Amino acid sequence: MMNKLNEGIKQLGLEVSDEESGKLEIYINELLIWNAKLNLVSARDGDQLIVRHILDCLAGLEYIRSLEGEHVGDLGSGAGLPGMIMAIFMKDRRFTLVERSGKKAGFLRSTAALLGLVDRLQVADTDLRNIKTEFDIVTLRAFRDFGDFYGEIKKVTSRNGCIAAYKGRVASIRYDLDSAKLSSDAAEIRPLRVPFLDEERHMLIIHPW
Repeated sequence: MMNKLNEGIKQLGLEVSDEESGKLEIYINELLIWNAKLNLVSARDGDQLIVRHILDCLAGLEYIRSLEGEHVGDLGSGAGLPGMIMAIFMKDRRFTLVERSGKKAGFLRSTAALLGLVDRLQVADTDLRNIKTEFDIVTLRAFRDFGDFYGEIKKVTSRNGCIAAYKGRVASIRYDLDSAKLSSDAAEIRPLRVPFLDEERHMLIIHPW
């Protein structure tokens, strides 16, 4: 499992410090333990967890690093994907992980403490509609009903901020844009290459203001 992770990181061309590697391994081990009890993510085995979740998040790391802004809000964070992983690798940013499930929020808080991230990562265990904070960068992954929630997502995005959403097929992205009443000119669709995954993956970047 860890061999696949290391090979995937190599294929992505990411430079990973010993500290980052150690924290990522701790996070994965905690996720495996808690997943058995809470079903945090869908994965048949460790390799699938690495490819479909960890490497999938890491494939968008450089895109998100390139975005301006100090405060990142990860909406519907679930198991901390991508928010917890981004926090490990982006030491110059603050993170708020929004997750309405109390059990999942418990996992996030426990893991953040274990990783020593609590000074710049907080967990908001509430519904998106209750969030009053505005974020410079809003991240989303496996977020259903994007069009229905776009208004709420926009509300928590600062005036100079942007939304970075992990998405699949271009056709699905076009549907999301149509349902949110956004023109294609308002968004950037950037391809992602996830090692060992033969599926379409993209990053959807929106500057809503």
